[in-house]
Amino acid sequence: MSFKHTLMGGVALGLTAALPASAQDDTTRIAFIPQIAGIPYYVAMEEGAERAAEELGVEYVQEGPTSTNAADQLRIFESFVNQGFDVIAISPLDEETLKPAISRALEQGIVVLTADADAPGSDRQFFVAQALDQDLGYTLLDEAVDRIGESGKIAIVSDSPTIQSMQNWIAAIEERAETAYPDIEIVSVDHTDGTAQRAYQFATDAMTRNPDLKAVLGMASTTCPGIAQAVEAAGLVGEVLTAGYCSPNTARDYIKSGAMPYSVLWNPADLGYLTVWVGDHLADGGEITGDFEVEGLQQTIQYLPENDVILLGPPAVFTEENVDDFDF
Repeated sequence: MSFKHTLMGGVALGLTAALPASAQDDTTRIAFIPQIAGIPYYVAMEEGAERAAEELGVEYVQEGPTSTNAADQLRIFESFVNQGFDVIAISPLDEETLKPAISRALEQGIVVLTADADAPGSDRQFFVAQALDQDLGYTLLDEAVDRIGESGKIAIVSDSPTIQSMQNWIAAIEERAETAYPDIEIVSVDHTDGTAQRAYQFATDAMTRNPDLKAVLGMASTTCPGIAQAVEAAGLVGEVLTAGYCSPNTARDYIKSGAMPYSVLWNPADLGYLTVWVGDHLADGGEITGDFEVEGLQQTIQYLPENDVILLGPPAVFTEENVDDFDF
C-alpha cells in the first residue's frame, strides 16, 4: 500500500515504503553505462553519481564504450549482469540491440534503468530523464530563432541515428519549425560516427551547399566542437550561428568567440546523482509513486507515470553571461 514515506533527513517523498538499508546483507552495487567513455559530460555525470554513492553507502561503477558502438555497449551491459550488479543504468545507443539483454537482466532480479537517453520500447523500469525531449528541441530552436530571425536555412548534425533521444530532439525541432516558424527550412540532417571531425565535415558541407545557411545545430556533445570549428575555419563567425546540446566546458571557448553563442543542456552531475539515488531506492524495495524530493539535490523531482519517466527538471541555456558559473 502506498503512502508518504519519510527518507533522507525527514524529507517527505511520494514513494511506497522501502525496506531499510540495514536489511540488506551486502552493499548495493550500481553500474552506469554511458554512450561513450571519457567525454566531459559523462565525467560530470560520474562525479555526481559518485557523490550520491558515498552519501548512500553504495558501490558505483561507470564504464562505457570508447566509441558510440552499440555492440560494445551491449557487451558491457552483459558483463555487469554476469557480475551480479544489483542495479544497471544505461544511456542506450540502440534500443533494439539492448531489448533482449534488458529482459534477461530483469528476470534475474536486477533493477534496470535508462538514464540520459531512453529505450521506451524495452522492459526498462524507469527512465531517469534530464529534461523532456520536446522541451529540449523547442528550447534549442527558439533560442536560435531569437538570434537569426524567423526565416532562413538551418542544418542539423547528430550522432548515430539509433540514439532515440537525439532522434526525439530532432523530431521536436522539426515539429516546432513547422508549427511556429514556417519560414525556417531545415536543409539537412546528418549523422556522425561520434567524432568532432565528422561533425566538422558535415557542417562544412552544409555551408558549401547552402551559402545562405544561417545556423548549424548539434545534437550531441561530440558534435559541438566540430560544428563550431567549421564556422570559425570558414570565417563565418557572426554570420552562421552554431548551437547544440553540450556542456559549458565543451562550449565555453566557442561561446566566448561568438561561434556558438549558446548551448542547451542540464547539470549532468545532478542527473548522475539522481540515477544512483533512484537505483538505490528501488534496490532497497522501494517504488516511485509520485513527485518526490531528494535532499542531495535540494529540489523536487517530477514523476510522469504514463511512461515511467523520472524528470530532473527543465533545460538550461548557457551563454556568455553565465557559462563561467558552471564547471562540467
